[in-house]
Amino acid sequence: MRRKERAIEELSEIKKLVEDCHVVRLAMFDEEYPYIVPVNYGYEWQGEELLLYIHGARQGKKVNLIQQHPKVAVEMDTDHELISGGSRPDKYSYEYRSLIGFGEAIILEDLAEKRHALQLLLDHTVKESALEPMPDKMVAGTAIIKISLVEYSVKQNKPKKSSNQGLA
Repeated sequence: MRRKERAIEELSEIKKLVEDCHVVRLAMFDEEYPYIVPVNYGYEWQGEELLLYIHGARQGKKVNLIQQHPKVAVEMDTDHELISGGSRPDKYSYEYRSLIGFGEAIILEDLAEKRHALQLLLDHTVKESALEPMPDKMVAGTAIIKISLVEYSVKQNKPKKSSNQGLA
């Protein structure tokens, strides 16, 4: 990370960013160009290791690319706000918090693991405690991608409010 002063290293702050975001951009290897898609996610922490869970159709480009090459990159961001520079274009900037990570993706097959992942996704996205149980047929018919991040960095641009801020 080039701008070390923007790094977020405290695990509680990293966990807050992951909870506050609701879309992760998943980047995969494709033949000519990288393929990137925004998706909702569920997550869990195992110590400092972040596991992401994404659901979707059992067939399609995303599943095919992961089967061919399981190494992926992810990006999530939140807390966007323009920092005005007034009449000075060089003083404009943008507030944000973001995570960029790299990991290995696998497609889950075990029904119990898939159910667990879907519950994590619902817990993060819906936050509704009175949902009906998921039928086995629905769980079995859904592709679940588990991403184990082997590396991630988190940063923010949240400068003090003043009139002499520069571009991000």
